[in-house]
Amino acid sequence: MAPPPTKKTKTEHVPTGDDLEDNFALDDELVAAPFSGDEGDPADLSDDAAAPGGSDNDDDAAPPPAKKRRAEPASSDEAAAAPTTTTTTTTTSKRAAKRAKDKKRAKVVEGGLDERDKDDMGLLPPEALADRLADKQKRALPNLTALELDEQRISQSMILDTATVEARDSLLAFMKEALPTTCNTLAKMPKATGSPRIIVVAGAALRVADLCRDVKSFKTKTKDGLIDVAKLFAKHFKLSEHVEYMQKTHVGLAVGTPNRIEKLLNESDALHLTHLSHLILDVSHLDSKKRSLVDLPEARADLFKLVGTKAVMDRLREGKMKLVVF
Repeated sequence: MAPPPTKKTKTEHVPTGDDLEDNFALDDELVAAPFSGDEGDPADLSDDAAAPGGSDNDDDAAPPPAKKRRAEPASSDEAAAAPTTTTTTTTTSKRAAKRAKDKKRAKVVEGGLDERDKDDMGLLPPEALADRLADKQKRALPNLTALELDEQRISQSMILDTATVEARDSLLAFMKEALPTTCNTLAKMPKATGSPRIIVVAGAALRVADLCRDVKSFKTKTKDGLIDVAKLFAKHFKLSEHVEYMQKTHVGLAVGTPNRIEKLLNESDALHLTHLSHLILDVSHLDSKKRSLVDLPEARADLFKLVGTKAVMDRLREGKMKLVVF
């Protein structure tokens, strides 16, 4: 006996992503309708029909709107260019450093320093030393005319030749070697107060104090009284105090700055050159910037003003006094 036919159960149709019946065929009109990319065209069956400008062809698709993106690392070309930038910066820095060095060198030359100043001026022969001092004088007193500079020029005959003196580390040793006879006379009582036999000119108060300690042995007590070593600078001492001191004191040796010595000579009657035989310039000492007495902006003008004073130049021309470079 044949089995009974299977009873068909009616089920609900559940739509799926491909809800087409078997043997489904499009209408001829629909098939003939061309595809269109325009929005709202019923013939557009693309999945992206809802998206404006959608297209099945990626090559024909319009580019999407530009979006802001984070900065990307430099490309290989940019990375290759980076060393060039660094090199350019380094070259610029070197050029700037060279310009600064040239500017500094120009300022040094303008200030009176040059390559020749590496040599000890005291070791130069009188002729070369006279030329060097004339050059320093011109730099220190730029407002003087050529005639005025010539009148105050220190000639070779005014300079004591100390090129062969070996003692250079101590003023005391230098004086004893270069001026043995004069040093012996420092122990003799001067005939008048304020009339030293030797004057030493230094660039700063501290240097004056150091030199005074070095030559303190020339301070002598005699039966007639004290022969002092005068310490002359503006720091801590008023001009009036030094005037009073020089008027009352017998001085064999005076050490001071050019400004204070010049004022005592030209603005008072306290300093006399009657017995002065040597004017020593302390050019061996250099400051932190390698400048000597003849180069210091705050001292060189006063120095050459002092040397150019009529009383000093007269004694130098007459041969009664010598200029000494220590």
